[in-house]
Amino acid sequence: KMASVAVGSFLVVLVGKLLVLVLERVWPSIIRPPGVQTVLTLAEEVKALRQQHNELNHPDTFVQASKTKRKLIALEVQLERAKKDATLVSHSHNKNFLVAVLKALGPGLVVVSWWNEEVVQLSPSVLWPLARPLAFPAHKLGVVGVLPWVFICQQCVDRVVDLCSSAAQAADQLKASWNSFSTPGKVQVDVKPDSGAAPVTHE
Repeated sequence: KMASVAVGSFLVVLVGKLLVLVLERVWPSIIRPPGVQTVLTLAEEVKALRQQHNELNHPDTFVQASKTKRKLIALEVQLERAKKDATLVSHSHNKNFLVAVLKALGPGLVVVSWWNEEVVQLSPSVLWPLARPLAFPAHKLGVVGVLPWVFICQQCVDRVVDLCSSAAQAADQLKASWNSFSTPGKVQVDVKPDSGAAPVTHE
């Protein structure tokens, strides 16, 4: 019984989080707060311009690469400013109603359905000093109630999603850096004038 309640609660929280992520992809104007769409558009432009700069980052296209680099720097500054504005808007307003419903509906039904159920039972010394709040509402010490368990599941799922998102961004940055270093360029080597030979270009 405990195992089914624990696993069921975790799955409900996980599915709710995944549903919010899916809706963020297919319905951004409803889910995301004002300003986030601007950030996403600028991020795509920065990504494309960075790729263009990496392709032009050769000695024979130095002028074009310099112009692209200046545009990229200006666009990155604009992106950072938009991120700050979107963050301020997000913190100064309540979350979108639909997101709040999606996040609260599943866990709320779990808590109501299994209010008096014991989810996990451990030694009180293992849970110290949180044994008392984890036993909410009226379980014995060492027992984790469904409400604290759902809260723990929500925090764990949020942390995992944040870590995955950060890892994906770091991988994109590493890939872009690797492409900029690994892209071959042309290096011109001039021989001495008295040799009578023309400059040689090596790939």
